[in-house]
Amino acid sequence: MEPTIDRREFVRLGACIGAVTALSLAVGCSSAETADPDDSAIETPSFEYGEETGMSKRVLVGYATRTGSTTGVAEAIGRTLSERGYAVHVKPLREKPSPGGYDAVVVGSAINGAAWLPEAIGWVESNTTVLGDIPTAVFCVHSMNGGGDEKQTRKRLAYLEKVRAAVTPAAEGFFLGKGPTADDSSLIARWAFKTFGGTAEGDARDWNKIKAWAESLDL
Repeated sequence: MEPTIDRREFVRLGACIGAVTALSLAVGCSSAETADPDDSAIETPSFEYGEETGMSKRVLVGYATRTGSTTGVAEAIGRTLSERGYAVHVKPLREKPSPGGYDAVVVGSAINGAAWLPEAIGWVESNTTVLGDIPTAVFCVHSMNGGGDEKQTRKRLAYLEKVRAAVTPAAEGFFLGKGPTADDSSLIARWAFKTFGGTAEGDARDWNKIKAWAESLDL
């Protein structure tokens, strides 16, 4: 005789399968920038803003990205700082720029697996001595946990646990990046994304918020 299951067991089994499927999909959407298997193909340009004079402070804006959206955030921060009179160099952390010779540093990363990308963490940990002697502001670009409730706030703040263990930030910024859209993901994937804390829909970068944060930095 073939094994059978009653209605209650069937419903429980279906719920478990659905939860596992949703969780796996949500994990795939858990960052502002989904890791690309060939992330070396992503352009990571450098920028220079402002003029270096004997009176201007030099600021390094370092960033780590996977799909490019964090590049735009770093560029906007650098441009805003230059408008305040700083001489700014925006550089990708994959090139391991030296923070030596700068008066301040602003460094940020896309979030993947609820933390900064490994290259960003590694860069901070390799430069703790220098970063500890100058103002160092940090920022995250993420698509999950952007809400104002206690649960999402707690999860969002936890993105920087490893960073805080290496350096004491002068300021912390959290900016929504890009989330899934109907053009690049299924209805089920978007439902799972929202169910597990996803808050960015499409390109959710708030340029006014990013600019205001850069304007507020005490460097």
